[in-house]
Amino acid sequence: MLLVVFGAGASYDSVYHHPPPEAQFATNLARVQRFGLHEEFRPPLANQLFDDRPLFVKNMQEYQAFKPLVNLLRGDVRVEQRLAKFEDEAKTFPTRRAQLTAIRYYLHQMLWRCQSHWEGEHQGITNYLTFLDAIERWRYENKEQVCFVTFNYDTMLESSMTQLWHWEFPNLNAYTSRPEYKLIKLHGSVDWGLNILSGPGQPFEVIESAVKGLAISDSYGKVKLDMHFENGTWGYPALAIPVEKKSEFVCPPEHLRALADVLPNVTKIITIGWRATEQNFLTMLKKPLTGLQGDVDLMVVSGTLQGAKEINANLGLVNPASGHKYQIIHDGFSGLIRGIGHLEEFLL
Repeated sequence: MLLVVFGAGASYDSVYHHPPPEAQFATNLARVQRFGLHEEFRPPLANQLFDDRPLFVKNMQEYQAFKPLVNLLRGDVRVEQRLAKFEDEAKTFPTRRAQLTAIRYYLHQMLWRCQSHWEGEHQGITNYLTFLDAIERWRYENKEQVCFVTFNYDTMLESSMTQLWHWEFPNLNAYTSRPEYKLIKLHGSVDWGLNILSGPGQPFEVIESAVKGLAISDSYGKVKLDMHFENGTWGYPALAIPVEKKSEFVCPPEHLRALADVLPNVTKIITIGWRATEQNFLTMLKKPLTGLQGDVDLMVVSGTLQGAKEINANLGLVNPASGHKYQIIHDGFSGLIRGIGHLEEFLL
């Protein structure tokens, strides 16, 4: 069985003909001027979630509560570390609770719109699509099973499945009901919502109410861009705040059970654009009885060689004496697609 783990780097480097900039830029304007208008809509990495892109700023305007924090989340800072600090402050400072709630709504709306604009740039021709096609040929010919785990909020992976196989995801059950493929989104999704148990439901009302505390259910459903469920009621964004060393899972318990069921059968792992810092998931991988059983073949896809080495160290799965395959791709998702033969060889 194959386990594929996607991180933010996968969506960031998701379009072969629009590779990511080779350097960081002080402002969004400088990046756009150097590389083109499509950079305005590239899916952001964690440290770019609060950039000065016009699209992002426009969405910030709709959630005023967290604007005092924006300057602290820009520039040469570790965004996930800052957000972790804000979460800790929220335990004793009620205003922080409202600000973090506003950030959840912002992420839902901004990432949904960003992805929509990005689709206008790539027109469905993505690295995800080519990767899925290669995986499906291997799976079909070898009668294998595949589990995708993604820490991304966007729906680029689902969209590619729909485009390639005409699969739809009308409810949460659709992610794990197929025998050949499972899709587990451990940090939630832009199109997932939780039921608000009491009080108001419109975003601005929920944000204001967060100061006193909110009653949110663990019942998940699919939502539209405006956080409406199909029945017209309001939802609460089912997204994990992107904090350093994330330990929170935001997904239905049924999905976690499905993941636990398949892990003991995994013999190959591919990671793409994932830094391997989610401790809860790493613990699941190594848990006796329900985790990985024995050594596995491992392919690590990262944007840099140093990044790949750090991911390998975080995973701690490679045993040189085991004789299992270990391969590094250090020029990103596009590099994997450019050298697709390496993927095909790894899967043999």
